[in-house]
Amino acid sequence: MSSTNDSLDAARVASILARVAERRPRIHCLTNTVAQNITANMLLAFGAVPSMASHPEEVAAVAGGAGAILINLGTISPEGERAIPKLLEVARQRSIPLVLDPVFVELSPLRLKLAEEVLRLPGVVVRGNAVEIAALAGPLEQSPGATRATTGAVDEIVGPSGELSIAFGHPLMSRVTGLGCASSALVAACLAIEPDPVIAAGAALTAYGIAGEIAAERCRGPGSFAVELIDAVAALDAGTLQAGAARSRRSRDTA
Repeated sequence: MSSTNDSLDAARVASILARVAERRPRIHCLTNTVAQNITANMLLAFGAVPSMASHPEEVAAVAGGAGAILINLGTISPEGERAIPKLLEVARQRSIPLVLDPVFVELSPLRLKLAEEVLRLPGVVVRGNAVEIAALAGPLEQSPGATRATTGAVDEIVGPSGELSIAFGHPLMSRVTGLGCASSALVAACLAIEPDPVIAAGAALTAYGIAGEIAAERCRGPGSFAVELIDAVAALDAGTLQAGAARSRRSRDTA
């Protein structure tokens, strides 16, 4: 597959979102303390179920029945550091898909070491910004079957099955703490029900970007934008996605 956002059409994205809502996969999130609340609420709005256990003595038991696992390095703690190998073992033993969000990996040798450990697991999806993805260039090249979802003004997804470019979203999405982390959780939710990681990441980021454009039209600023974004995600359906995609393309064509 070699695609642009035009080929991952609204109907396909809507179908994946409908499967998430029907199956309600539980997404186990070892995530940073800044993003826990918005991540949990965004997953619920998306139709998934969040779990957030981080204690090393229970994390494997809780994550064992999850549809997907998210490891976010944003506020890594000694407890979280000890939990990561347990999550990797559960993912390996039970073939649970895993998403890595390498927050500020370029700033911290500890985060880089932990990210490298995660990337030894086959088939990891990494969702990060361009600086974070660049910092992991070497480990990503060595990671078997890894998929890179580099988010920014245009999201670029590269994986074993091909490539996608997703050109939806709004600048306010970078003005609220935790919204990028929440997008990684939505990628995990789609990955729980869609076996192709490129398509799963593309569907999540397309839906999230369109919801961001809708929220920006309704909000008064960054604070109300976060609330409107949760509402916009919860209201996504085939018609909303189709209209949002068409509106976004018209706006780009006339810019």
